[in-house]
Amino acid sequence: MSDITLLVIDLADCQRLFDIFGEDAINRALDDLGRACPALIRRLLAQHEIIEQKHDRRDRWSARFRLGNDELRDREETLTSLRDAGQQLLRETLVGIFGNSTGMRVRARLALLPEENDPAAGEVLDLCFMTEIIGRNDAESIQEITNILGDGSLRTVVQPIVRLSDRRLLGYEALSRGPRNSPLESPDRLFAAAAGAGLTVEAELACARLALERTAKRVPAGQFLSINLGPAALARAIDSLPLAGRDDVIIEITEHLPLDAAEELRDAVAHLRELGLRLSLDDTGCGFADLETVRVLQPDIVKLCITIIRNAALGDPFITAIRKTVAQLHEQNIQVLAEGVETEAQHQALAGCGIELAQGWLYGRPQELDTAFGPRAG
Repeated sequence: MSDITLLVIDLADCQRLFDIFGEDAINRALDDLGRACPALIRRLLAQHEIIEQKHDRRDRWSARFRLGNDELRDREETLTSLRDAGQQLLRETLVGIFGNSTGMRVRARLALLPEENDPAAGEVLDLCFMTEIIGRNDAESIQEITNILGDGSLRTVVQPIVRLSDRRLLGYEALSRGPRNSPLESPDRLFAAAAGAGLTVEAELACARLALERTAKRVPAGQFLSINLGPAALARAIDSLPLAGRDDVIIEITEHLPLDAAEELRDAVAHLRELGLRLSLDDTGCGFADLETVRVLQPDIVKLCITIIRNAALGDPFITAIRKTVAQLHEQNIQVLAEGVETEAQHQALAGCGIELAQGWLYGRPQELDTAFGPRAG
């Protein structure tokens, strides 16, 4: 099988748009999309080798590419990361061109598959990933996720973060869950529903606000709480979240989007630092939060992605690469956190790499706030 992967973006029912909105309006929108999609593809594949890009039809764009030469990358996980980031970028592009109401209903498809299975050539076989993006913009679905984000039914749990050398508890990462026993209890479904309603940033901010309110004056002295925000939510954090007096908080920029616009976050990060907050970057070593982003934002902590941690117990060349990455980060006075540590073998392999912090099921699973901190006083 070829090592070349095909990325395809197409509109599933372009004729429907012509039927609803008329030829002139949709032709203009397709012209805009024709300019936006090649830029989206270049952004998405910035760390990979693009061999060829095509605008096959007015409603179809494709690129042939090879995954970046990184021996630590797991192919399936990298494709999953590309698919998830591409889905969000495509949805935002459609909303930007067609407007929120129409953009969330445009049926679009993003596929990542082996080159020989080009869907233009006929039946798609051995499909790696295909996501059909269908917005849920009806009033009932928007009201459902809006209610969850506003009624306090979101749950906050925390997962321990320890010092790698002796497993001493140093802090927690705040994680969110939907209402218990509901279809949106799992975080992936919760945030997928929010994205489908165009409420991703609102969901991130709501989860962060509840985590901050529910942990106020509960995190033990000397420990910290890490909360997750995407770049767009981070830019609004200073005005939207109860951060005053929370010098125990670390803002973690999640891996959901490429961070090639890191320069645009400089001011927001500077304001957060003025409040005494620290910054963490997630998923470094694969995905999009790369060392260039580290150089620009100068975080206090960098998380090595789970792909690297899973390979640590295999020894070289993975350990050598981990040590090199850790040394590069230490040169910038940045601490390193290994996330997703699940086995004793992984822990032992990482112990000699100079990594300060660790997180994973080996040290503790996500737990309720009362379990972690005890019942709230009063």
